[in-house]
Amino acid sequence: MTTKLKVFARKVHKGLPGYLFIAPGYIAFIAFMLIPILFAISLSFYKASFDLNARQFIGFKQYILLSKDPVFLQALKNTINYALIIVPLTVLIALFVALLIEPLGPRLQALFRGAFYLPGVAGGVVLSVVYLWIFNPTYGLLNYGLGLLGIKPVLWLATNPHSFQAICAVVLTFTIGQPIILFLAGLAGISQDVIDAATVDGANDIQKALFVRLPLLRPVILFVVATQTIQVFQLWEVIFMVTRGGPFNSSTSMVFLIYQTAFENSNYGKASAIGVILMLIIMIFTMLQLKFWNETDV
Repeated sequence: MTTKLKVFARKVHKGLPGYLFIAPGYIAFIAFMLIPILFAISLSFYKASFDLNARQFIGFKQYILLSKDPVFLQALKNTINYALIIVPLTVLIALFVALLIEPLGPRLQALFRGAFYLPGVAGGVVLSVVYLWIFNPTYGLLNYGLGLLGIKPVLWLATNPHSFQAICAVVLTFTIGQPIILFLAGLAGISQDVIDAATVDGANDIQKALFVRLPLLRPVILFVVATQTIQVFQLWEVIFMVTRGGPFNSSTSMVFLIYQTAFENSNYGKASAIGVILMLIIMIFTMLQLKFWNETDV
């Protein structure tokens, strides 16, 4: 045993410079990620308000109450619907745009990459302010365009399902930029010999896109689907800026509900329980995605 300890100590001493280099990252992860997560999990078993010293242990009661809470169930449904609508649209639009841009020269590609990525740099808050003007029922650009077509103005942010659709439109604006760049990088990595072989076999452009490029882009597509789904599950800033979850919680997401529960209602125990459920949902999805990734041998 002593010999094994000495060998282990020598290995640690030999790799000490490397451990020192990665230590800041691990310290930051522990301090700002692991400890808060563990604290939130423990807090979910308490009835806690602003004064955490006066918290009361209630076990799994928060989770039982959440299973019967109509607001939470609506937020869960909305979050799943956001993912089911936004993620497929993001992948399809980004893939279609990438296939259109890919044959262009380097300069035009760079121009379009910058144009589509710019909304993502601006961020959801800035775009939400712009869309507040576009969706305004009185002087908004969208209703002005509908008026030119003889269509009556629509209360985009105050009626259901228009408020939900408005959130989806805003999110799509700043989420398609990164997938386009990823798909372009994946297309650039496809060997020209494979494309030339398909051309010799008589494949047209559509057939080459569907039966050659798409199968070879499978790893990129899976990565985009996974990252975009996680991003949509964490959606809240657009909802905060545009609809505040209304009308009647029709556009509320789980993360926005966490914000409302914790910082507006000072119910930190319930907010922590919602956060734990959201974390479990994301973990389950990630594990399923990784399993699918391994099974498809990509």
